[in-house]
Amino acid sequence: MRWYQKLFWRIFAAVWLVSTLGILVSIGIYQGISSDHDRSGLQQERARIYAEQLIEDIESGREPKSRQGRRLSLWIIDEETGHVIFGEGRRPPRGAEKLEIESSSGRDYEVYFPGVGEVLLMQKMFGFLLSVQAIWLGLVSLFSSLLLTWLIVRPINALRAHVRSVYDSQNLSSRADQHLSQRTDELGELAREIDQMADFIERTLNAQENLLRDVSHELRAPLARLQVSAGLAEQRLGEDDKLVKRINLECARLEHLISELLLLSRQQVASVHEPKILLSDLLTALIEDARLLDPQREIKLQVIPANSPQKIAAEPFSRVVSNLLNNAIKHTESGTAVSLDVKLSDQLLKLHVCDSGAGVAPELLANLGEAFRRGSTSDGYGLGLSICKRAVLQMGGDISFANRSEGGFCAKISIPLPNR
Repeated sequence: MRWYQKLFWRIFAAVWLVSTLGILVSIGIYQGISSDHDRSGLQQERARIYAEQLIEDIESGREPKSRQGRRLSLWIIDEETGHVIFGEGRRPPRGAEKLEIESSSGRDYEVYFPGVGEVLLMQKMFGFLLSVQAIWLGLVSLFSSLLLTWLIVRPINALRAHVRSVYDSQNLSSRADQHLSQRTDELGELAREIDQMADFIERTLNAQENLLRDVSHELRAPLARLQVSAGLAEQRLGEDDKLVKRINLECARLEHLISELLLLSRQQVASVHEPKILLSDLLTALIEDARLLDPQREIKLQVIPANSPQKIAAEPFSRVVSNLLNNAIKHTESGTAVSLDVKLSDQLLKLHVCDSGAGVAPELLANLGEAFRRGSTSDGYGLGLSICKRAVLQMGGDISFANRSEGGFCAKISIPLPNR
């Protein structure tokens, strides 16, 4: 954001300009109007003296001359002939004031000259703007505008910093500064509303996490008993019995679901002591693991710039990439190509995991990444992309899902990279 786009400078400029111009124009116009009557008589007398001098020069056949400092726009018309014998232009302008003068030779003349408002208003305003009074008023307006703007913007910046710190630290128990929350104005109300919102979100997320953890643990015991019963049935009926195979398959699915629920409820930011490995080596290993699901699957890897020395913590990054690759393999037909494109620039990692399958129904795209949200043809539990989204957010990144224009589905991730 450029400096002139900030709220501080916008409010300051608006308040200062409006207040300064309002004060100066009001005082200037008042002073001008209050002295117009006196100035009008002076202007008329100046015009009369100057016109008499010009008429005398013209009647005597001399070139009309004006004295320095007494130059005034005049139009002199001979009443007998109706000709303009002196003036700037053929006829006097509208609104000009009129004098009738009789020369020493007895000829009558009409003299037109600009009114006081037309000649002196701008001069008076310009002179007032350069006066000490006007400069003092401008300075007072400047500092008062700065103070007013600072009083408005400072608590807003404090609230913004508080919200940013809550997001960066992922600590919803943090509350706004006491000086902000105890204010009795609208900004104090806003701070208290933000605290209430953070408290509600914290309680909701804690309740969701506790529910997932409790459900997962409660399911472990009946699952264990079910697996034991399945083992006994297998000994009695044999491994090839269709009923035994079905029981074992459902047990495996249930165990997988419980594992994902536990992972979803226990996700934490990767430890600062997590060992870092070369990014290209990690991606290659993850692709090899994904190929175990479909050895014939074509998975393309492209890293820009190639041979980058960038290192990254294995967790939770490997969990994200592994889930996205497995998701692409499971939900597309065999033989569908999968691409993994990585671009490193300005301490930012951009990763696209795309396939050329059928894509996802447009009405489902907006909800992908939420727990238990899945595509209409998916046989999973809708937790894989939710786990990916949480892991990316914990790394301070961003993830989005979209269908490709040429066909297929694509997950786009941006993750900030620490200094090497």
